[in-house]
Amino acid sequence: MSEVVELSIPVKADLVVLARLTAATVASRAQFDVEEIEDLRLAVDELCISLVEGMEGGRLDLRFIRDDDSIEVFCRYRSGGGTEVAAADGPSRPAEAVDEALLGLSGRILDALVDEHGRETDGGESGAWLRKRRSRQPAE
Repeated sequence: MSEVVELSIPVKADLVVLARLTAATVASRAQFDVEEIEDLRLAVDELCISLVEGMEGGRLDLRFIRDDDSIEVFCRYRSGGGTEVAAADGPSRPAEAVDEALLGLSGRILDALVDEHGRETDGGESGAWLRKRRSRQPAE
């Protein structure tokens, strides 16, 4: 059974904490252990940073999908302050810059924290995603 949580936040350093808190809450509901929850929190933080580095203003749209034993997080940066997600909102961070971040230090950090990660392009907008699997079965 899947559960989807969506979050849209302004790009401000003091608000990215909401993405980390959401990741921790979703992971806790999926019965991840404390270490897995912390890994996911750090990974979501790194994913957000890799998309907004060098960008000003705008929003981060995040989608957390919880399945029986994994959590997928999709993150997309969009400029502008509107609530609609459309290319007309302005440019996203260039795909090449996202690729560079995910192949550089951010990519190595994500390699250590999650099972899979990568870049996603949808309708001309660049984003990134990650997947974290629960390594241990929860105690009954």
